[in-house]
Amino acid sequence: MTKFEHHTLYKKILQEETRRAQRLMFEYNEEEIWNTMSDPEKSQALMSADDDMGPDFADEFVDTPWLKIPDVVTNRIDLRAYAKQDAEKLSRQDFKSKDMDMRGMSYQSKEDDAYKRFIEAYLKKQNIQIDYSQARPLYKALNQLSKDQVRDLFFKAHEFRASMSKFVPPTPEEEADSVRNMANIINQDRIDNPGFSRD
Repeated sequence: MTKFEHHTLYKKILQEETRRAQRLMFEYNEEEIWNTMSDPEKSQALMSADDDMGPDFADEFVDTPWLKIPDVVTNRIDLRAYAKQDAEKLSRQDFKSKDMDMRGMSYQSKEDDAYKRFIEAYLKKQNIQIDYSQARPLYKALNQLSKDQVRDLFFKAHEFRASMSKFVPPTPEEEADSVRNMANIINQDRIDNPGFSRD
Protein backbone atom coordinates (compact mmCIF):
# COMPACT_ATOMS: atom_id res chain seq x y z
CA MET A 1 0.00 0.00 0.00
CA THR A 2 1.41 3.39 -0.99
CA LYS A 3 1.75 6.37 1.31
CA PHE A 4 -1.12 8.08 -0.50
CA GLU A 5 -3.39 5.05 -0.05
CA HIS A 6 -2.48 4.96 3.67
CA HIS A 7 -3.37 8.64 4.00
CA THR A 8 -6.71 8.15 2.19
CA LEU A 9 -7.59 5.15 4.36
CA TYR A 10 -6.78 6.99 7.59
CA LYS A 11 -8.83 9.97 6.42
CA LYS A 12 -11.86 7.73 5.78
CA ILE A 13 -11.48 6.06 9.18
CA LEU A 14 -11.23 9.46 10.88
CA GLN A 15 -14.35 10.73 9.07
CA GLU A 16 -16.30 7.62 10.08
CA GLU A 17 -15.16 7.87 13.70
CA THR A 18 -16.10 11.56 13.75
CA ARG A 19 -19.60 10.74 12.48
CA ARG A 20 -19.97 8.04 15.14
CA ALA A 21 -18.77 10.41 17.87
CA GLN A 22 -21.23 13.09 16.77
CA ARG A 23 -24.06 10.54 16.80
CA LEU A 24 -23.06 9.30 20.26
CA MET A 25 -22.91 12.88 21.57
CA PHE A 26 -26.39 13.52 20.19
CA GLU A 27 -27.74 10.35 21.79
CA TYR A 28 -26.11 11.41 25.05
CA ASN A 29 -28.04 14.70 24.86
CA GLU A 30 -31.42 13.20 23.85
CA GLU A 31 -32.72 13.27 27.43
CA GLU A 32 -31.88 16.97 27.71
CA ILE A 33 -33.59 17.72 24.37
CA TRP A 34 -36.70 15.77 25.50
CA ASN A 35 -36.85 17.81 28.73
CA THR A 36 -36.85 21.11 26.81
CA MET A 37 -39.62 20.06 24.40
CA SER A 38 -43.21 21.22 24.82
CA ASP A 39 -46.03 18.67 25.11
CA PRO A 40 -47.21 19.27 21.51
CA GLU A 41 -43.64 18.71 20.27
CA LYS A 42 -43.41 15.47 22.26
CA SER A 43 -46.74 14.28 20.84
CA GLN A 44 -45.57 15.08 17.32
CA ALA A 45 -42.28 13.22 17.86
CA LEU A 46 -44.06 10.18 19.31
CA MET A 47 -46.55 10.11 16.44
CA SER A 48 -43.64 10.14 13.99
CA ALA A 49 -42.42 6.84 15.46
CA ASP A 50 -45.35 4.96 13.94
CA ASP A 51 -48.52 6.51 12.52
CA ASP A 52 -50.32 3.18 12.85
CA MET A 53 -50.20 3.34 16.65
CA GLY A 54 -52.71 6.21 16.78
CA PRO A 55 -53.07 9.29 19.02
CA ASP A 56 -53.47 7.27 22.24
CA PHE A 57 -49.92 6.04 21.77
CA ALA A 58 -48.59 9.60 21.81
CA ASP A 59 -50.65 10.52 24.87
CA GLU A 60 -49.28 7.52 26.76
CA PHE A 61 -45.65 8.68 26.73
CA VAL A 62 -45.88 12.51 26.67
CA ASP A 63 -45.32 12.77 30.44
CA THR A 64 -42.80 9.91 30.56
CA PRO A 65 -39.08 10.66 31.13
CA TRP A 66 -37.03 9.89 28.01
CA LEU A 67 -35.01 7.10 29.63
CA LYS A 68 -38.21 5.31 30.73
CA ILE A 69 -39.77 5.20 27.26
CA PRO A 70 -39.19 1.74 25.70
CA ASP A 71 -36.22 1.51 23.32
CA VAL A 72 -38.51 0.15 20.61
CA VAL A 73 -40.12 3.60 20.61
CA THR A 74 -37.13 5.91 21.19
CA ASN A 75 -35.04 4.15 18.54
CA ARG A 76 -37.60 5.27 15.95
CA ILE A 77 -37.70 8.92 17.02
CA ASP A 78 -35.26 11.50 15.65
CA LEU A 79 -35.02 14.40 18.12
CA ARG A 80 -32.54 16.42 16.05
CA ALA A 81 -35.33 18.57 14.65
CA TYR A 82 -36.35 19.54 18.20
CA ALA A 83 -32.88 20.44 19.48
CA LYS A 84 -32.82 24.08 20.53
CA GLN A 85 -29.80 25.58 18.76
CA ASP A 86 -29.38 28.28 21.38
CA ALA A 87 -29.74 25.85 24.28
CA GLU A 88 -27.13 26.06 26.97
CA LYS A 89 -24.41 23.43 26.51
CA LEU A 90 -23.92 21.72 29.86
CA SER A 91 -21.70 18.95 31.06
CA ARG A 92 -23.44 15.89 32.47
CA GLN A 93 -22.65 17.05 36.03
CA ASP A 94 -23.93 20.61 35.42
CA PHE A 95 -27.08 19.26 33.76
CA LYS A 96 -27.79 17.02 36.77
CA SER A 97 -27.13 19.91 39.17
CA LYS A 98 -29.51 22.22 37.26
CA ASP A 99 -32.13 19.48 37.03
CA MET A 100 -31.94 18.82 40.78
CA ASP A 101 -32.39 22.53 41.59
CA MET A 102 -35.39 22.80 39.24
CA ARG A 103 -37.02 19.67 40.66
CA GLY A 104 -36.48 20.97 44.20
CA MET A 105 -38.07 24.34 43.44
CA SER A 106 -40.98 22.73 41.61
CA TYR A 107 -41.66 20.48 44.60
CA GLN A 108 -41.40 23.28 47.17
CA SER A 109 -43.74 25.43 45.07
CA LYS A 110 -46.45 22.81 45.50
CA GLU A 111 -46.00 22.96 49.28
CA ASP A 112 -45.67 26.74 49.76
CA ASP A 113 -47.79 29.25 47.85
CA ALA A 114 -45.66 32.28 48.84
CA TYR A 115 -42.54 30.43 47.62
CA LYS A 116 -44.32 29.69 44.34
CA ARG A 117 -45.30 33.36 43.86
CA PHE A 118 -41.67 34.39 44.50
CA ILE A 119 -40.47 32.07 41.73
CA GLU A 120 -43.24 33.23 39.38
CA ALA A 121 -42.17 36.85 39.97
CA TYR A 122 -38.53 35.98 39.19
CA LEU A 123 -39.53 34.22 35.96
CA LYS A 124 -41.77 37.13 34.94
CA LYS A 125 -38.83 39.50 35.42
CA GLN A 126 -36.89 37.31 32.97
CA ASN A 127 -39.83 37.51 30.47
CA ILE A 128 -40.54 33.79 30.85
CA GLN A 129 -44.17 32.75 30.68
CA ILE A 130 -45.45 29.73 32.61
CA ASP A 131 -47.86 27.59 30.60
CA TYR A 132 -50.04 25.94 33.24
CA SER A 133 -51.96 24.02 30.57
CA GLN A 134 -49.10 21.55 30.12
CA ALA A 135 -47.54 18.99 32.43
CA ARG A 136 -44.77 20.15 34.81
CA PRO A 137 -45.26 23.84 33.84
CA LEU A 138 -42.95 25.35 36.46
CA TYR A 139 -40.14 22.90 35.71
CA LYS A 140 -40.36 23.67 31.98
CA ALA A 141 -40.36 27.42 32.63
CA LEU A 142 -37.34 27.11 34.94
CA ASN A 143 -35.53 25.12 32.28
CA GLN A 144 -35.49 28.25 30.08
CA LEU A 145 -33.09 29.84 32.57
CA SER A 146 -29.36 29.27 32.42
CA LYS A 147 -27.69 27.00 34.98
CA ASP A 148 -26.33 30.06 36.84
CA GLN A 149 -29.75 31.74 36.88
CA VAL A 150 -31.36 28.57 38.24
CA ARG A 151 -28.73 28.37 41.00
CA ASP A 152 -29.20 32.10 41.79
CA LEU A 153 -32.98 31.67 41.99
CA PHE A 154 -32.60 28.51 44.08
CA PHE A 155 -30.68 30.39 46.79
CA LYS A 156 -32.85 33.53 46.62
CA ALA A 157 -36.06 31.50 46.89
CA HIS A 158 -34.74 29.56 49.88
CA GLU A 159 -33.59 32.77 51.58
CA PHE A 160 -37.07 34.19 50.99
CA ARG A 161 -38.68 31.07 52.47
CA ALA A 162 -36.38 31.23 55.49
CA SER A 163 -37.22 34.91 56.09
CA MET A 164 -40.94 34.11 55.87
CA SER A 165 -40.58 31.35 58.46
CA LYS A 166 -39.08 33.89 60.91
CA PHE A 167 -42.00 36.30 60.48
CA VAL A 168 -44.27 36.42 63.54
CA PRO A 169 -47.65 38.11 62.99
CA PRO A 170 -48.59 40.76 65.60
CA THR A 171 -50.93 39.79 68.41
CA PRO A 172 -54.39 41.45 68.65
CA GLU A 173 -53.07 43.55 71.56
CA GLU A 174 -50.10 44.76 69.47
CA GLU A 175 -52.44 45.64 66.59
CA ALA A 176 -54.68 47.63 68.98
CA ASP A 177 -51.62 49.46 70.37
CA SER A 178 -50.57 50.33 66.81
CA VAL A 179 -54.02 51.76 66.03
CA ARG A 180 -53.97 53.85 69.23
CA ASN A 181 -50.46 55.13 68.51
CA MET A 182 -51.45 56.16 64.98
CA ALA A 183 -54.57 57.95 66.31
CA ASN A 184 -52.39 59.84 68.84
CA ILE A 185 -49.96 60.87 66.10
CA ILE A 186 -52.83 62.16 63.92
CA ASN A 187 -54.41 64.08 66.82
CA GLN A 188 -51.08 65.66 67.76
CA ASP A 189 -50.59 66.63 64.10
CA ARG A 190 -54.00 68.36 64.13
CA ILE A 191 -52.92 70.36 67.17
CA ASP A 192 -49.52 71.25 65.73
CA ASN A 193 -50.85 72.11 62.22
CA PRO A 194 -54.44 73.40 62.65
CA GLY A 195 -54.71 74.98 59.21
CA PHE A 196 -53.65 71.88 57.25
CA SER A 197 -56.43 70.05 55.39
CA ARG A 198 -56.39 66.22 55.63
CA ASP A 199 -59.39 65.60 53.32
